Amino acid sequence: MLNFAEICVERPVGSEENNKVLNLLRNAFASLEYAIVELPFECTIWQTDKSFVEQNGNKIEIFPSPFSNELKGKFPIKYVSSLSELKCVNNFKGVLVFRDELAKASLMPRNFPFYFPDEDKMIYELIENINPKGIVAISGQDPTSGLNPFPVFEDANFKTPSAYVLSLGNIAESDEIAIEINSKISKGKSKQIICKKKGLSKDIILIAAHMDSKYFTNGAIDNASGIFVLHEIAKLIKTEKFNHTIEIVPFNGEDSPEVSGQLAYLKYLEENNLNVKLVINIDGVGHIGSENMFSFYNFDEKMKAEIIASNKILEGEQWYSGDHGIFAFQEIPCIAITASDMFSNLMTSITHTKNDRAELVDLKLLEKLSGTVVDVFLKEFKEDRD
Repeated sequence: MLNFAEICVERPVGSEENNKVLNLLRNAFASLEYAIVELPFECTIWQTDKSFVEQNGNKIEIFPSPFSNELKGKFPIKYVSSLSELKCVNNFKGVLVFRDELAKASLMPRNFPFYFPDEDKMIYELIENINPKGIVAISGQDPTSGLNPFPVFEDANFKTPSAYVLSLGNIAESDEIAIEINSKISKGKSKQIICKKKGLSKDIILIAAHMDSKYFTNGAIDNASGIFVLHEIAKLIKTEKFNHTIEIVPFNGEDSPEVSGQLAYLKYLEENNLNVKLVINIDGVGHIGSENMFSFYNFDEKMKAEIIASNKILEGEQWYSGDHGIFAFQEIPCIAITASDMFSNLMTSITHTKNDRAELVDLKLLEKLSGTVVDVFLKEFKEDRD
């Protein structure tokens, strides 16, 4: 049995708790007699401590960006509000303060393998040309999570030290600031596990849910609940036979800028010449008072309509920020399952914060979802025994 409380802990990739949860999952699936594949990878581990800027006795706490390098010293500062202003800065050996347009949303990690907007690329290139000592972003409420303020940068490969803050008060450009960004990164090791149930064909039905969390959150709904559903599904299909191979994959990296587990899995598919025929991704399910909601990608419209009508399931709008997006962009049929209120103001205020706790999860709703996945979406792939 998998104890929900044991997996509902802060578990960023490479951390001690992440490795503990990996071992719990491996043992739980192995006890159900699934074949286990392990894909080792290197990852970046982050450590941080209290940080600040100070000017003329005015000391303000700032928050190091995840995976930032360290910065300590006294430097001039310069405020920049827009891309056009950033383009006008040349060879500034001080601390840039991003605000307004430049701090309205998080940038994608540099050279992110699945999606990297041109505007983000331009900002990184401008920063490299300017070569500042550091960056502090004045941000507010994150439009996609409960963080307020939120980090504009979250990139293990970005060398410029950075931090974020809600306000810098009366900190002015006229005088130098003292700054400490107490943030360190180190290299660690982790792994991606795959729980395999061989079918008549090597073609794969992938059932996935990311197992890692952001730093400083227990990630109950995001996404310990999804991991719990994976285990429930594994129990339900333990004795079933399928035409396709079933791979149950707790992705280790969706909440990391390096997405190491996902990249390891894609490499595994390529090296073994394996084809994924259907993806079922479970992310952010089980919130008390919600329903299970399903969105479809690359599906025949008639087939989708029949599934929805005959099983009375709730269809939601498409979204691509989860692990199914990797496969949806390859035109592979995908089903993403989340809570019906996942994109409400209530839930976005919880996501990635310390408030994402175990008591918000309805385990009976997760058990119901497990049965729906098996009875609705896997039934047509069962081996014909007649």
